[in-house]
Amino acid sequence: MERTLRLLPRQQVFFDLARHMPEVNTTSVGTYLLFSWVAREVFAAQQAFFDRFDLSEGKLVVLLLLRQAPHSRLTPSALAEAAGVTRGTITGLLAGLERSGLVKRTEHPEDGRMLSIELTKPALDLFEQVLPERFKHIGEFMSSLTVDEQLQLRALLEKMTRGLPTLSTS
Repeated sequence: MERTLRLLPRQQVFFDLARHMPEVNTTSVGTYLLFSWVAREVFAAQQAFFDRFDLSEGKLVVLLLLRQAPHSRLTPSALAEAAGVTRGTITGLLAGLERSGLVKRTEHPEDGRMLSIELTKPALDLFEQVLPERFKHIGEFMSSLTVDEQLQLRALLEKMTRGLPTLSTS
């Protein structure tokens, strides 16, 4: 007998349909639905946290890349490459960060035709506030699992990544 899953109503409808199809592995479907629900909740909580600071994951990645760069400065194209996004995407992220006063555009120190993006003092101050709080929240969330369980979960998630391509095949 399969344990009762805590699913959203739209997921429950999908799961109920799967149970009426004898060829469907309902354990797989139920586990997938629960996993997707937890992932959605994690991302929603993460975005709520970022919203408090007028941030997004993309903006935070840019700020972290700048923080680790020599002299806390990079060119927009170097940022795009390091972040794994297009130049158009980095342009939008930088515009938002500049409006927030977290980065500034400066003349490139070696080539006056180029721009560099630098962190500002408010960005450095933001790190002191955001990172400890974010790491604390992550630690509290993960504390429901023992260290061994966390390692086991990581191994399982790494294993699941191999199956990702099958979700998008037709």
